[in-house]
Amino acid sequence: MKIAYYSVTRQVSRFVKKLTLADDQAFAVTDTLILSEPFILIIPTYEKEILQEVWDFMVENVSNCQGIIASGNRNFAELYIYSAKNLSAEFNVPILYDFEFNGTDEDVTAVNSILESY
Repeated sequence: MKIAYYSVTRQVSRFVKKLTLADDQAFAVTDTLILSEPFILIIPTYEKEILQEVWDFMVENVSNCQGIIASGNRNFAELYIYSAKNLSAEFNVPILYDFEFNGTDEDVTAVNSILESY
């Protein structure tokens, strides 16, 4: 399964590097990236904002998006994984998993299993 990811503070990038992925399996999100195959999106959360670049990417690629995996900080209570919740509702794409910061070993194992099941 291909993944598209977005990372500003590099937490998500660090998580993606821990996954068992082929070199051609992970793509950094840009507003011009078009994926013609099914993929899973991995994104961080930044307060109540959806990052415009991720939004633009989803507008063009939602038909191939199988789900969202979200990174966040539980200290932000109801704002935890807010960006993923917003994208999920807007584009009718399920949230498959969530983790804090750059994830634990257990998170990596769980996400690898998700990727293998698709």
